[in-house]
Amino acid sequence: MLNRAHFWQYACDIYRNEQVQQVLLEYQDLHSKNVNLCLLLDYLSSLSIQLNAQQVQALIACVERIDTTILQPYRATRRQVKSQCSDYPNYPSLRKSLLTTELELEKLQQHLLIETANHLCLTRDVPNANNLIHYLPQPLVDRFEHAKT
Repeated sequence: MLNRAHFWQYACDIYRNEQVQQVLLEYQDLHSKNVNLCLLLDYLSSLSIQLNAQQVQALIACVERIDTTILQPYRATRRQVKSQCSDYPNYPSLRKSLLTTELELEKLQQHLLIETANHLCLTRDVPNANNLIHYLPQPLVDRFEHAKT
């Protein structure tokens, strides 16, 4: 059984690396890839768990639901507030609140990903597991791996 808290800690540790952060945000913005899914796939690889393409598709469906209905509209709202209300006297406090809420929504998405993954039949103890290859083209996988070093 995969643990939500362990995944959250792993994701935070990896995402602290500025190069990783930059690469993942580029994948999100330019390639429409989900940061949390990239982090989960990498996390599973680090645990020597290998997914197949069908299992990755189930995880993609999970993130697409919350991205479409919750995260993308929320990010759009946050950007609108930034562009239209930055002269508001309490804008720094408002921005902090919006970012805190967005972080909680990211945690929700990670929770749903772990729940979905826990219902899959996981193949464990696979040396050199590489799950990102089912989600990203090889050059993007290579850039991500390089950014982690």
